[in-house]
Amino acid sequence: MKSYNKIVIVLVALFATLSLSAQMRTAYFMEGSYFRTDMNAALAPTRGYIKIPVAGGLGVDFQNNYFSVNNLFYKRSDGIHTFMSGAVSPDEFLGRLANKGKLSVNLNTSIIGIGAHTKKLFWSIGLNLRSQTEMTLSKDMFSAIKNLSNGYYDLGSTHFSNREYAELGIGVAIPIKEFMTFGFRAKGLVGLADISMKMDKMYLDINENAVRAELMGGIRGNCLALNGAYIPGEEFDVENLLQTDVNKLMNGTKSWGLGLDLGFEFRLLDDHLKISIGANDIGFIKWYGGSTVNADGKANFSYEGFNLTTGEAKLDGGFKAELTPSQGEYVTRLSASLNAGVEYNILKNWIAFGVLSHTEFCQNFTRTELTASVNFRIMRWLSTSFSHTFLNGNQPGVLGWALNIHPTGFNLFLGADFIDTRFAIYRPEGSAMAIPIPQYMSSANFYLGVGFNLGRAKYMKSMQRKKDLIKMEAKATKKSKKA
Repeated sequence: MKSYNKIVIVLVALFATLSLSAQMRTAYFMEGSYFRTDMNAALAPTRGYIKIPVAGGLGVDFQNNYFSVNNLFYKRSDGIHTFMSGAVSPDEFLGRLANKGKLSVNLNTSIIGIGAHTKKLFWSIGLNLRSQTEMTLSKDMFSAIKNLSNGYYDLGSTHFSNREYAELGIGVAIPIKEFMTFGFRAKGLVGLADISMKMDKMYLDINENAVRAELMGGIRGNCLALNGAYIPGEEFDVENLLQTDVNKLMNGTKSWGLGLDLGFEFRLLDDHLKISIGANDIGFIKWYGGSTVNADGKANFSYEGFNLTTGEAKLDGGFKAELTPSQGEYVTRLSASLNAGVEYNILKNWIAFGVLSHTEFCQNFTRTELTASVNFRIMRWLSTSFSHTFLNGNQPGVLGWALNIHPTGFNLFLGADFIDTRFAIYRPEGSAMAIPIPQYMSSANFYLGVGFNLGRAKYMKSMQRKKDLIKMEAKATKKSKKA
């Protein structure tokens, strides 16, 4: 029985690692893609769809404003040097870093996804595994590593958080007028795992007399497999801390939450100009206290050199960590996002130019990006898009690309937002092999969607017929006046 319980725990953990959330910027203006609906509930795709499990909606998204090959490696006349080399000055290295490091890893795994056009509405339902992982780093940390000189370095802005959860959403896009569509998606959430680390104090003080460091902070964890009823001070092994009883394990599903996505689209100038705005992941998760574990930690260290008499180093310090009683249930908010887009179509909608503002409201920071794209709707069932994202440390020459093939009965989507067009060549010592490494890319994502298409929107066809009829009548009126 115990081995069975352990297998269940491992499966739960593996399930959790598959989930995180991502949004495809380059797909926002691609009418045939169902990825755009994830960014704005009002943007219905041209056809309904059935997603293939996992492959139907798989997204991996890594964002950061600190680390890139260009920031960590420097070309000099005698070869390539790392940022720690004496050939690279502290001012040159630190000048390329933002004041605060912001990192996030977001993924999305679709388990079930169905969307369909009815007489006047577009309905969608989806079951996803998601997670949101975020970290902030102090610039003083890299300053201390690089300088290794006297100074006071405040590292207290370091934070880490991760939430993993299952999401069941039901959405609808409603044409209110011929020029406006409103959409919303209501979501029920089940919390799978949550961990957060916060440093209340962390510093490094280096002077001519001593080197001192102090750390003080805490960690809070919640998972189906954690036994939050553990009593601090008792001896324990893994069996005490982990919940191995399957019936009690399922109590962890008492972590629940609610979420909401909202969106609008306005179509003006005979649909040449489109303006849209969408807010996603407005909501919270309430975590079950019985699977919550808290721990506080404190460490201090000092070094004052050697005692010449005894030959011993003058070291002092220690580390103390202990589990603390669970504070019961607690609530975390989702990392919400806001998308606002402006699109202009030319040549009978075959080409569209778009600008998208994407803002993420993370737990400890806010990040804004601006993506400009050109979209080619080559055929009714074939479209492609090219984009470039500005702000947040993104360098010129790092482009986005997406391809959507969506004929009757089939839908294939491939895309990436950050593709570096410039590479540094790395040659391992003693090898003739040349390995290209992206030089300026600090973020990366990839999206794959495979599914089956359903019918087109009948109400969209009827609206288009009305517009065509109005245009024909207007042309006929002009001709009659000229005659």
